[in-house]
Amino acid sequence: MKRNHWKKIFILLVSLILLSGCWDSRDINYRSTPILMGLTKDEELFHVYLIIPVSVISEQRNLAKVEGKGVTILDAVEQLKKKIETTIDLEHIGFIVLDEELGKEGIEKIINTFMRMRDVPATPAIAFTKEDMDTYIDQMINTFQKVGVPIFGFLEKQTGWEIYAPEVILWEVYRGIHSYTSDISIPLISSNKNLEMDYFGASVLKDGKIVETLDSIEVMLMNLLNNEENVIKTFVTIDDTTNVELVERDVEYDYNFKGEEIDLTIRLEFVLIVSEAEDHLNDKDIQKMFEEKMRKDTLKLVKKVQDKHADVLGISNRIRKNYTNAELKNFLEEIYPNINVDVDVEAVIENNGKLRNLNNDDFEDWDKEKQEQD
Repeated sequence: MKRNHWKKIFILLVSLILLSGCWDSRDINYRSTPILMGLTKDEELFHVYLIIPVSVISEQRNLAKVEGKGVTILDAVEQLKKKIETTIDLEHIGFIVLDEELGKEGIEKIINTFMRMRDVPATPAIAFTKEDMDTYIDQMINTFQKVGVPIFGFLEKQTGWEIYAPEVILWEVYRGIHSYTSDISIPLISSNKNLEMDYFGASVLKDGKIVETLDSIEVMLMNLLNNEENVIKTFVTIDDTTNVELVERDVEYDYNFKGEEIDLTIRLEFVLIVSEAEDHLNDKDIQKMFEEKMRKDTLKLVKKVQDKHADVLGISNRIRKNYTNAELKNFLEEIYPNINVDVDVEAVIENNGKLRNLNNDDFEDWDKEKQEQD
């Protein structure tokens, strides 16, 4: 009987512990959740910046900058934590901005560190900035305080930059750095006194190091060749007076193996709407101009990245199954640059918007019909 009494007391104590809830939790008022991290180097020290939302008396949201330096990234974060009285929760970081100079030196170790840090998610959007990091962070905060523009909102879905910017998150950068057959491109940005930011295209990384830069049009073509959905409903400028809108598109890769030689034909099919054009141009003229421009620009882009032995277009990934792991290790250096690439473009013009093209064959019948009605 006495033994049962002690058992009951033991069970009761255990139950009290279990019912106590999260004993090591911290009130949300004592937690800070940064939304952006900036990283640069000050001589030999890593310099980490955090942008943290804070509340003010007026109940409006404000932003604060906290920074720290250290011999490693983790050391810099720890030094930063000592400057703030709340607990810093890195699990909600949405964006990581890296100094472009770090990209030129190589960011493999930096990305590996972020992936190892348990309190940093694998999903923050990654970008390079061309300007001084301290200036960039201050300008972003000032812009938010003056006009209330959501910080880094340009990387969100369905924004103006979407079709011209590669959408890249942390784990995709890690995968691209360690892949045998694919590389990665990262948006290249800076702040702007009038707008939230300026966009300069994308930096192409090979083995974690910047080897080339793509302009915004080249990034759009890259997204198109990678079958990204965001290139639909995109306007393409053919010349100074002619613009078309992409309504539909289809991309096919046709590989032909001839011994060690590889021929690749990229077939692009488009459905277009003519948005702007001179009256003397008929549909056939515009169609031909568009096809020639797309073929020329695509071939130029392919050659540009092939010369750097960097594949951001997915060319190598589509045939990697034909090679052993040993062969894949040197694929981008030995095989990929020698792939013979041709581009075949076919376009169909769906309509000319709300205007009738005076050069269309049916205009004469339409004009007679209109005169009879009058």
